[in-house]
Formats: sequence, C-alpha cells, structure tokens
Amino acid sequence: MDWTRLEGNWKQTKGRVKERWGKLTDDDLTAIAGRRDQLEGMIQERYGYAKERARKEIDDWYRSMESNLVEQIESLRSGIQDLSSTVERIAKEQMPRARSKATEVLSDAEEAVQRNPLAVVVIALGLGFLIGVFTRR
Repeated sequence: MDWTRLEGNWKQTKGRVKERWGKLTDDDLTAIAGRRDQLEGMIQERYGYAKERARKEIDDWYRSMESNLVEQIESLRSGIQDLSSTVERIAKEQMPRARSKATEVLSDAEEAVQRNPLAVVVIALGLGFLIGVFTRR
C-alpha cells in the first residue's frame, strides 16, 4: 500500500487516524485531506512533537496499517477458500437430485404429450403464431 492510495481513500482512513491521534479534530482531518505533510504538521501542532517524532509515529502507524491489511487479506482468502469448498461439496451432493428431477420433468412432459397430442400441437401452433406476430414488428 502506498501513501497515494491512502490519500485517495481518506474518507475511509480518517476514522483510523482519529483513533490513533484523538486530539485531531474533524476539521483537522478534513483540512489534512490525506496529505502526509499536513498530517505531520497537525500532529506536531496538537501534540507538541518534533518533526522527526511526528514522522516516526506516522511511519509506525502506516506500517501497522499495512500489516493489518495483509492479515485481513489472508483472512479473506482463507474464508473464500472455505466458502468455495463448501459450495463445491453442496453442488456435488445436489447434482444427483437435480438430474433425477430433470429426468422426472422430462418423463412427465413425454407422458403429457402422449396423453394429449392434439392439445400439444394446438399449443405449439399458438406459440408459433404469437412468436411470429411479435417478431414481425
């Protein structure tokens, strides 16, 4: 993660900055607008820190944000892998049931055609007529 990304996501990052440096006001955070030099200056002003100390605190905080992000990504990756294997297992369990249901529906349709062939022909003609009417426009 680089500082320009953090600057681009400043609205989401402001809360974490406020957690770390609680003396910064909402107006301060708005004025900082993700700019590192502004953050350094505001920390110096609010906390009375020397420039080097403010810079070191920001560097330490930034590194901890990066490591937290890596941990979160790893956690998400693990969760996605678990979810993927669960979906795969469920799909494998349900596939025979879906095949059986599809075969059953096909069999019912064949029986309906055999019992009422004239009705099926009339329905097919009607559908063909409607499709022809609607696609002609």
